[in-house]
Amino acid sequence: MGRSVRRSLLLGALCVAWVHALAGQPRPGADAGPSPAEVARRSTVLARVANGGVTVTVGEFEDLLNDAPPSIRQSYSDPARRREQLESLVNTMLLAEEGRRRGLERDPDVAARIRRTLAQRTERTLILEAITPEGVTDTEVASWYQAHLSDFQQPEFRRATALFTADRAAAEAALVEVRRARMNLQRVRELVRERSVDEPSRSHEGDLFYFRREGMVSTGDGRVDPALAQAVFALAREMDATAPVAVAGGRFAVAVLTGRRPALDRPLRDPDVGRSIRGFIVRQRREDRRTELLESLRARLHPELHEDRIDALRLPPTDLGSLPVLEPDHNHGP
Repeated sequence: MGRSVRRSLLLGALCVAWVHALAGQPRPGADAGPSPAEVARRSTVLARVANGGVTVTVGEFEDLLNDAPPSIRQSYSDPARRREQLESLVNTMLLAEEGRRRGLERDPDVAARIRRTLAQRTERTLILEAITPEGVTDTEVASWYQAHLSDFQQPEFRRATALFTADRAAAEAALVEVRRARMNLQRVRELVRERSVDEPSRSHEGDLFYFRREGMVSTGDGRVDPALAQAVFALAREMDATAPVAVAGGRFAVAVLTGRRPALDRPLRDPDVGRSIRGFIVRQRREDRRTELLESLRARLHPELHEDRIDALRLPPTDLGSLPVLEPDHNHGP
């Protein structure tokens, strides 16, 4: 085996050993006060290496197996697979001990991997495992639902293109042309530009955007004439046109239905609603906890950044051509 291959194996073994060591730490949320019999069972030594200096207990090995994905964990019901995994763990620990004997824990690559492992484990312990959906109460879910009611309860919205005229006769003539255009929305827009007397709507080709039955628009403070809105909501299909509608200011309008946004009704009793709200709350709490944790660590550890020295970095050019540049992961440093 070449020196570089041996070195890679030892580097990997050292990092895996750190993961194993961290996996044996107590987990937040675990059942408090196990029975003496359970403590004795989990404390039973399963394997020893380094002349007994490093041990693996039943509890540590059990946790390691239970952390595996379900498809792999299922295979551990076979005693032979459990023995195989234990042998693999012992081999990893032997390689790790040899790495320590050779001083590889001081290798920059190993140090970087250990830092990443510790950062990930710290985040998992203090954030991911400490803040879970089970910790969100029904009262908090109900409060969040009421505070974001528009995300779950909305009336139907419709969109239309309207042509305004000064009198009914002009509206009747425009309706004939609109119906002749049939499904050609581009032609309807041309008619708006040619004939509409309403400058605000004509400036965007008659588009009234989305509005409710009573005329309130989905965004902004604008409002569609209530009579025209009611006429649009009476249409059965997209690209249907209203008859001439008398609107404010003594004018008339013809509108074409161009879009629908169905009503939204997701009650709190819907289990999917509760799960999604818990997910939102947990994500926000985790983000807040992470921010608080990093602020406290900065206050305690006083990190120094010499940004003026970044220009001294030497990065060789790549041959990626026009491939998009990937954004770096800022969650964990090297």
